[in-house]
Order: sequence, then structure tokens, then C-alpha cells
Amino acid sequence: MITEQGQSQQGWNIIGHEHSIDILRRMLASQQVRHAYLFSGPPRIGKSLLAHRFAQTLLCTGGPDPRVSPLNPCNTCLACRKVLHGNHPDVHVVTRAPDKQFIVIEQIRALQNDSSRRTLEGRRNVFLIPDAHQMNIQAANCLLKTLEEPEPDVILLLTVPEPGLLLPTIISRVQQLPMQLLTTTKIRQALVDDWEADPKEADLVAALAAGRMGWAVQAIEDEEMMEERKAQLEGLAKLPTLNRVQRFDFVQRLASDSERAREVLELFLLWWRDLVLASNNCLDLTVNVDMRDLLKTQASKILPNQAQQMVRSILKTLEALEQNVNTRMALEVLMLDMPTIKG
Repeated sequence: MITEQGQSQQGWNIIGHEHSIDILRRMLASQQVRHAYLFSGPPRIGKSLLAHRFAQTLLCTGGPDPRVSPLNPCNTCLACRKVLHGNHPDVHVVTRAPDKQFIVIEQIRALQNDSSRRTLEGRRNVFLIPDAHQMNIQAANCLLKTLEEPEPDVILLLTVPEPGLLLPTIISRVQQLPMQLLTTTKIRQALVDDWEADPKEADLVAALAAGRMGWAVQAIEDEEMMEERKAQLEGLAKLPTLNRVQRFDFVQRLASDSERAREVLELFLLWWRDLVLASNNCLDLTVNVDMRDLLKTQASKILPNQAQQMVRSILKTLEALEQNVNTRMALEVLMLDMPTIKG
């Protein structure tokens, strides 16, 4: 779908992030494309989408000169369509295997082997590493060699939630593109105009998205997602009323899936952020607008500094999980840090 926002950006088809797109377009205009880029920002903000659109533009042959990358992807040439469909032979994606805890060194060695080969169809070999912080130390050090001695016509595109999750030596060898959260107004307008969402539904989803366009789109397209979110929040809101044994039972069920644990913690973080606001009489600023009655009730039973400390503890736990600390241990510590609320 080509949105009005996308049309104004001439083919990128991305809501917001104009500054990052402008930087990339200027590099394309001057033909000074770097060998490695790092897209950073919160989950589901659009990092991987922008990285894929950039890969598409790098390989697009629909510009004025088919031998040179245009400023914008045409979305219609064979190269563009292959990138969009995920079957371009010169676009390689490196992700953590489902049965592995990390991106491992063998995968980076395979990247190095592929990068030394000639392109099959395009003018460049493009390698995408979403969630590059999931590399173990051996893989990260192996990637560093590629960054230090890049092959000509090889472009690496990495995404991470925070640049600090990567080795400083890697960060120093990439072009950073920090991506910002979008405004609620911009998300709401896009949902109504481009996804034809009901205005009331768009109001709610845009508020709950907390600046994440990707989350908002998923919520609009997946009817069960909003119901699941509410059920999860109601369960998370009960945790402070449980005893230690019950809290640890919850941890045992959650700890088997580290990715799932991260998603739940991000939801929990927004909940406790809202409790900080509610406990300071700022209920109208809360994100979970459909659950303000419960927020108000819980906020009346805790002190503002308890809510603030819990936000810090959740952030610390998320950071520990990104550094591949034992999931169960990190969650158990969080349960011990959580204040007790009488039901």
C-alpha cells in the first residue's frame, strides 16, 4: 500500500522517520554510501522496515540510470519486487536460529564467505542483521573483521534497540541512524487515512502504540491482539497482589521463552510507567487509556517512589536480558523488587 506519507517520500512507503530517510537520500545523491549502517530505536518502531527499504533502493534499477542507485525505490522494477518479496539473490538476512540463544560465529563466517563472492544480479551485496545485539561475543568479533576490511560493493545493515548493546569497536565503524518514536497524532492520522481504521479505534490504538507505528499497524490488522493485550495487562496488574510463591510460579511459566519474556516486560514497563503518572495525579497522560480505572485504583495503594523504583527495576531486567543473563534468574529478582499491593 502506498500511503500519502509514502508518496511524499517518493516510494519509501514509511510513516514518519523523515530525518533518517533524508540522510540516506543525501548519501545516495552524492554516491557516498557507507559500507555499514546501524538503525537503532525501540521495538516495532520501523527499524527493519527502513533497512529493507534502503536495501531495495540500493538495488533498484528503475531510476534515471539503471547502473546507479536512485534516491527512491521505484517499487516496480524486477529488483524492487524481488527485495519486497524476499527473494533477491543479493540480499542476505542473518538472524538467530530458533533453536539457538545467539547469532553464532558460523553465521558470520558464512556472511564473510558470501560477501567475497560477486553479486548475482544487482550492483551490491546487501546483508541485513536485525537484532544484531543477539550476536555472541565470538560472532561480534568476527563481524568486526568484516567492518574493518569491507569488501567493495558490500553493504551491512544492522538493527538494535540501543547502540550500547553492541561492542564500541563495532559502533565506531558504522553510520548510526537513531530512529525516534512517532507522535500519537501522526499514528492516528495514518491509521485512519491509510489503513481505513475506524476513528475511535484509531484513537485507542494510537494512544496504546506509545509512538510505535509497527505496533499500531499490527494491532489494527490483528483483531485478537488487542484482546490478548488487555488480558495480559489484567494478569500483570494482579502480580503485586500475589505472594512470593505465586510470583515465582509466573516466572517459571514465562522464563522458558526469552523473546516472550521481553515482550511481556515491555508491556509491564508501560503499565508501571502509567502507575507513576497516576500516582502523581497525571492520569490523563497515561498510555493505557482503556484501563484508567484500574490504574487509578492501584495507584492509590502505592507511593510514587515505589512505582518509580519498579520502572527502574524493569528497565534493569530488560537490559540484563539483552545481555543474555539467565532469564529466570533476572525475572525472579524483579519479582522480589516488586512492591506488594493489597487486593
